[in-house]
Amino acid sequence: MHGLAWVLFAVAGLTFLAGGTLISESAKMDRVLAEMLGLIIAAALGAVGYALKNFGDDLGSDQDSASQ
Repeated sequence: MHGLAWVLFAVAGLTFLAGGTLISESAKMDRVLAEMLGLIIAAALGAVGYALKNFGDDLGSDQDSASQ
């Protein structure tokens, strides 16, 4: 879970930095709309990554307490 969360954080960061430009060039979309779409995608991926990280932490805490 943690590995997937970090991958999603990395993709969200790349989307935040270059997503609007890439979307604008590839989809022939207005630059402002493409930047907004890039920010939305980055926020969604970051939120999913954060949720996976917390879910992985919760699973890890259950395993640690069961072994003691």
